[in-house]
Amino acid sequence: MPIHFSDSFLSNSWGHSSRIQTNLRGTILGAGLGRRLDPLTTHHLPKPLFPLGGKVPIAEVWIQRMIESGITDVSMNICVLAETIKRHFGNGSRFGIDLKYLEEDTPTGTLGAVCKQALGVNTKQLDPEKNPSTISEFTGSTILAPSGDIVTNFDSDLLEEMYATHRKMGAAITMVVTQVAENRKKDFGTVVLKSPDQNKGLISQSGQIEQFIEKDQNSPSNLTNASIYMIEMDLLKTIDKVRTDAKAELENPFYDFGKHVFPAMLGKLPYIKLPKDYLLWAIQYDGGWFDVGNKRDYLKVNQHLLDGRINVALPYEKLLWGYLGTNVSIDFSTVDIHPPVVIGNDCVIEPGVKLGPYAIIGDGWIVEKNSTIRNSVLWERYSYFPKNGAEVSAADRRLIDRHEVRRDVTIDESIIASGTITTDVTGKTVHVLETGELEGISIDYIPDEPRA
Repeated sequence: MPIHFSDSFLSNSWGHSSRIQTNLRGTILGAGLGRRLDPLTTHHLPKPLFPLGGKVPIAEVWIQRMIESGITDVSMNICVLAETIKRHFGNGSRFGIDLKYLEEDTPTGTLGAVCKQALGVNTKQLDPEKNPSTISEFTGSTILAPSGDIVTNFDSDLLEEMYATHRKMGAAITMVVTQVAENRKKDFGTVVLKSPDQNKGLISQSGQIEQFIEKDQNSPSNLTNASIYMIEMDLLKTIDKVRTDAKAELENPFYDFGKHVFPAMLGKLPYIKLPKDYLLWAIQYDGGWFDVGNKRDYLKVNQHLLDGRINVALPYEKLLWGYLGTNVSIDFSTVDIHPPVVIGNDCVIEPGVKLGPYAIIGDGWIVEKNSTIRNSVLWERYSYFPKNGAEVSAADRRLIDRHEVRRDVTIDESIIASGTITTDVTGKTVHVLETGELEGISIDYIPDEPRA
């Protein structure tokens, strides 16, 4: 790699110090359509690039964790607004990794995503002319596969503990599980563990999975699949042979870990019998974990970050009341700040403005006198993608996207992607269409389209 990390950095990296980094490849699952986050994911950013604290993309946190673990062989599958991800991360060299991409016109399911990143050019070709993998087959033993929309404090030390457990137990898959509220069981796959061992620390339990229940409010367990896996190549080579297209209408579909792979490993999928018993293991994590499934989840994740419950280093000055960017025009004696608050780079905050709690003002906003912003995230200016797929650059959007909050306006519980905000906004997602028209829709809006 062009970046040569210091000996002290490498000595603190468990993958390097244990000389096992060649056994591990990181595969980030980043090709979900993110329909519940429309119109943001249709016109502005794919979910892995959603900014935390106004600046840090979700997927970048995973890349940082992999680097800290000594994992520099990394790939990511991409679909929605794929060029924006490639532009941000490039080939990974500025982060100190070798980053490869699996581009998919249509997502091939979680199983397809991992197989095509791990087995690469040798994966099963369901449609040879459609998005074949150009990634080389991994020659090591184990794949680390987190979802690119998970925000968590599951750091490199815990990844090391996970890997040690995974190897010790001889598991084919080790899954991180975490507790969710009883009313959210319908939103996640849940597991029942068989006689788990009790541990001290953030990993509180470790045990064999004996039941996996996919998105059932009546599940006997609230231990949810946290979408962080370590998977053995031997298993992937076996199940790739029976992998199908990601089409639910197939007679015997086999493309998703939760719907198909886990049940098959537990002997619960009648049309698939694996050639040997592959051990499905779980470790319970009791730290910060959040799934950015919808727009309210996204607001909540940002609130937890400002509360210190999510560890993400923001590239701003850290102050007792929050974070402050550079080149900000503000007279703190004339502005009311109710912590925590983020004010990004190149912002203008006029007298009489009330910010917070939980106001995140991304780069480049002008907030005029006597306005109020709370419980909301205002994005910096990004490119815009009309329905025809063309890209309008952030620079070309300046004339119709002024990034201004006008006098006396109140913004609450909202995500503002772009625009000039002239009236109060509560519980909405707001952005500027290609026509220059300001569109505001309910933050709870979900389109009637597939979630894949």
